[in-house]
Amino acid sequence: MSCGGCIRREFEIGRPSLPCRPCIPWFLFLCVLGVTQLPISPDILAAEPTPARKLVNSPGVLIIAHRGNSSIAPENTLPAFAKALAAKADLVELDYHHSADGVPIVLHDDNLDRTTNAQELLGKTKVLVVDLPAAELARLDAGLWFNDDFKGTKLPTLVEALTAIQAGSTTLIERKAGDAATLVKLLEQEKLTEQVVVQAFDWEFVKECRKLSPTMTLCTLSGKAANHEQIEAAAATGADVIVWNHEKLRRDQVELVHKLGKKAWVYTIDDPQHAADFIAAGIDGVITNKPATMIRVRSATKRPAQ
Repeated sequence: MSCGGCIRREFEIGRPSLPCRPCIPWFLFLCVLGVTQLPISPDILAAEPTPARKLVNSPGVLIIAHRGNSSIAPENTLPAFAKALAAKADLVELDYHHSADGVPIVLHDDNLDRTTNAQELLGKTKVLVVDLPAAELARLDAGLWFNDDFKGTKLPTLVEALTAIQAGSTTLIERKAGDAATLVKLLEQEKLTEQVVVQAFDWEFVKECRKLSPTMTLCTLSGKAANHEQIEAAAATGADVIVWNHEKLRRDQVELVHKLGKKAWVYTIDDPQHAADFIAAGIDGVITNKPATMIRVRSATKRPAQ
């Protein structure tokens, strides 16, 4: 037995759907009798609200700490993540590459020069993350470049970073290199598939993640000048959030993202006025190196009703 609303919804989407709340008792009764064999497709399962999706779809503006609280601690390190948690960031973003032996290592650049002592320790420049095994990468100092207070800070593995961040916030994982299957398997093993958010500039990677994990919360990234076609293509990947360089996205294009049923985030804003302008334009998330500052801006800026 289905009500008019259930029947109308099934007609509109062209396939069976789960019943509405008033119909659930009848649905369960029929299931017990074996009268119905309603299929539950991956699409339906993907629509169920996971913890990560609830966060992404929550009202208000999310403040995302870029590479941790990277204005006051060395980026993509455990101290930066701890300081992002202390600032009460809604999400904490990180980047990862794979080591030579396939371990996801948290680091933004593909080489080790800028944020480690690899040149001094290894005696050469432009050593790639993928060229060294995880055990060798663990020998590097990833904090001294920032200042002496962080001397001895190590490059965390993705698992180590997830453990630290998920203790008090939600991780926004940016894939810099590596296949989708490895990431999905790692998140499944850690029981975090529905607890974190994943983003990438490689939209094929986003599509593959969606295929492998229908319930994962996903974002597309772009640094190009935004236009209607690109925004529609980003939405077509199956991502939940469309993330754009704030210098390449017009305020009116935020409305287009919303019309496509997606959330709109921008990166990387540290200027309070720029953040206030986007919040006033209806942006859903701000990625920043200064999460404490942006939380204050959020409190002081009125956002239009959605």
